[in-house]
Amino acid sequence: MGFSHQHIAFLCGHFMTSESLSYQTVTNLGWDKLNLPDDIRKIKKRFFYPEFVDFCYANETDKSCVRFVRQINEDTLITLKEKEIHFAIKELTLYLMPFRMAMFSIHLEQETDNLDDCTSLLYSLRSIDYYSDCHKEFVEKVIRPFMDVYQVLTGTSPDSYTQLIDNGNKFRIFQIVNSNDADMAALPDIDKDKLLYQLATVSKVTKPGEVDDYAPSDDYLNKIIKQSKISVFRNWSALALMDTFTIHAFGASNIFVSNWTDSYFRMIYIHSIFQKSYLFNLNIRFRKTMDNSVSSWKSSMQRFYVKHTDVEQLVSEYESFECSCCFHKVSYNFLPLEIVRAIDKGLKIKEEMDQLYRVMEKEKARRDEAHDRTVNRLLFTLSLLTLFSAIWDMSSLLNEMFPYSTYLDSQPVGFRKVTLLLLMAVGFLLIVIYRQKKRE
Repeated sequence: MGFSHQHIAFLCGHFMTSESLSYQTVTNLGWDKLNLPDDIRKIKKRFFYPEFVDFCYANETDKSCVRFVRQINEDTLITLKEKEIHFAIKELTLYLMPFRMAMFSIHLEQETDNLDDCTSLLYSLRSIDYYSDCHKEFVEKVIRPFMDVYQVLTGTSPDSYTQLIDNGNKFRIFQIVNSNDADMAALPDIDKDKLLYQLATVSKVTKPGEVDDYAPSDDYLNKIIKQSKISVFRNWSALALMDTFTIHAFGASNIFVSNWTDSYFRMIYIHSIFQKSYLFNLNIRFRKTMDNSVSSWKSSMQRFYVKHTDVEQLVSEYESFECSCCFHKVSYNFLPLEIVRAIDKGLKIKEEMDQLYRVMEKEKARRDEAHDRTVNRLLFTLSLLTLFSAIWDMSSLLNEMFPYSTYLDSQPVGFRKVTLLLLMAVGFLLIVIYRQKKRE
């Protein structure tokens, strides 16, 4: 007799690498470079846009995703609250992304009759800051290989496991729960939604009617379900949150589950996490660059060479990212597009982009204002030089017409007096013009 629930989960993290990468260093650690066969690539391009497929499965380029796989295929267990939970570690995948980002995923599978085992397992494994003695086997089989990769790709030895996760303290999760439970499938939609929320938040799974003090309020649950749930077909639904994407299906065939892992996770979710992580990091770099203002002399000089400024280099990098890593559409079919929209909304990718645009617009306005001030100062300086030249020419002309040595004490005294009078006349005229403009 089989188990009631099949659970497939992927734990995801990322870190930044050094400037120069060598794929050989990764293969030397026992990783196999994944090359998508041409016939499979052609099939995928019938469902997804060719440029998106080529990005997700690149060969040798720094503008797309290059993948390395390490097969594990070992059963293991972990003891949580005096209960043994069995699961299988299938494979580890490393994704070398553009802009010096390395991502990775951990493929786990589990069969159980108790969905609370699923959430307990993921709750324990995703919190890398709190690994203890019960995680030793998992650390040795899973975390240690990534620590070795981290050292090779960054050139530094990691101090702790937490360095495998930039910007946070938990792995992100993509999971599929495929249930063969007739009673559960017959539950009212409100109970199914509550169950989906519990799976997505890796919290305690309760039975219908069971009271849990840590359960969400009805208002909050309804808000999350309304904002983040995907429900297209009756036999499955999904919930897209900031740190998890969860599909709960009832009696889904193997071909559907395989499609969800191959297309929704390995392509769409990985690409979306990359976008989110890159934009988040770029927002931080923008703010730090703007806060660390350079000296006034260097800033003034950089305004004449805009492309050389630190901020403009970040802008140029973002334009390259937008050109090579962002896609208006990724698929010809409606369902993948629904999944993309839900994942992007859950990860708040648009918010990151909007924040980035605001920062860039603010910096552009500040830079334009500073540039205008610099130009105005130069123009003022040139105007003063022109004015002094004109006054000198006028003094020289008057000396030719009425020699200062004849009408005044001497030629030097004449030049000084005439120049002073002309300067006073110009100054008086400027004051009058300034006051008139001020009145207007």
